[in-house]
Amino acid sequence: MQLTSKDANMMVDFYPVKYMDGTISERLILKIVTFANARQSKRYINKRDMQREVDSRVFGYGYQVTAFNTDAQLFNSALACAC
Repeated sequence: MQLTSKDANMMVDFYPVKYMDGTISERLILKIVTFANARQSKRYINKRDMQREVDSRVFGYGYQVTAFNTDAQLFNSALACAC
């Protein structure tokens, strides 16, 4: 899913995550934040947090859903939190 701000300067992309064996994660989503055509951050979040953020941006800040990203992105353990 791609969300775009009212002035089109900020975009937030959410992608499904795929593991090396080809399975799609049931809990992780890749989130990429872009501002003025420059990537600002790239990280994994869980699906519940994604839904909360989408609701907040769409209903609270007027973002528009501009695309549905369905191509799963390969999981990169270097981006994962070591908590």
